[in-house]
Amino acid sequence: MTPDEFRARARRITEELFNQGDLAVLDELVDPAYVQYLAAEDRTTGVTELAQFVTEMRRAFPDLRAHTEQQVVEGDTLAQRLTVTGTHSGAAFAGLPAATGARLRVNLVDIYRVGPAGRFTQRWTLWDEHTLRVQLGLAS
Repeated sequence: MTPDEFRARARRITEELFNQGDLAVLDELVDPAYVQYLAAEDRTTGVTELAQFVTEMRRAFPDLRAHTEQQVVEGDTLAQRLTVTGTHSGAAFAGLPAATGARLRVNLVDIYRVGPAGRFTQRWTLWDEHTLRVQLGLAS
């Protein structure tokens, strides 16, 4: 896989999965043995939990939008910096009651590893947890 193809696949995850909520892209681009490392929560999840998270997040933030700011590829690894925005105008989420109207704008960094079949096998995600919690009214 060329670096440009790798970048395009990561942008598809951002656009099709997170921005559009299209879970079908998981079958095409994510390995069934995928592991995601969530640094802010000090835990790991798999592809099933990723699908559940995206579904719940999009129900809570129907206007959720992730924008890719930068991508860097080295070998089988891609790092990308994103800005995520949205308004909590939907379902309850992460301790919030439904439709609080809270707006979020948070920066995050993803590091993906791609396997020999061209599917993502690992992802490390780090975001500004404190700013996110303040914006959502969960911390001061």
